[in-house]
Amino acid sequence: MTSIFFRTAIIFAFLSLAMKFMGKREIGELEVGELVTTLLVSEICSIPIDDPDIPLMNAIIPVIFIVSCEIIISFIKNKSRLLKRIFDGKSSFLIRKGKLNQDELRENRISIEEFFAALRQNGAGRIGDVEYCVLEANGKISVLKKDSQMSYIIISDGEIIDQTLKARGFDRAWLSKHLDGIRPDKVFLMTVDDDGATNIIIKEEKE
Repeated sequence: MTSIFFRTAIIFAFLSLAMKFMGKREIGELEVGELVTTLLVSEICSIPIDDPDIPLMNAIIPVIFIVSCEIIISFIKNKSRLLKRIFDGKSSFLIRKGKLNQDELRENRISIEEFFAALRQNGAGRIGDVEYCVLEANGKISVLKKDSQMSYIIISDGEIIDQTLKARGFDRAWLSKHLDGIRPDKVFLMTVDDDGATNIIIKEEKE
């Protein structure tokens, strides 16, 4: 029994790291943990089906363990932006304010041909039509055309994103002024646009 848990945990960790190193584009719409869970569960479940001599519990126990790990990890990630960034990565700007970021293309191993195909799939025929192009954490490429505004998350579920504040040229004093007396821990979401416009959504009270 202990051996089953031990070997399952090692394989889960190994596949998670392997998929992480493969890069965001290979992951597609699934997050790393979800993809690894899907691969492992399908493989483990096929073993007792192919070999009747193997007890069903040899598949049931690891599947319960893996699914439980995925649920627990997902819950913990949603409570910690650092862990979410470690497990899922972050979005990358391929085009920011009309300027192509060549370093991001190279770092994410996106060829010019792939990049232009993604633009066309998003309804943009040329780079000059695009204001922002983002490689999302799930591997998809999003495109915002010219004259579009980009919203940046300043507060997420009560947590202040200092990195975004700094990147946008703001500080805690600016934040306090725009909150206008609202406590950050009472804010579900606060965003700021390119033109400085802010949007604040207060947390709903639990019934």
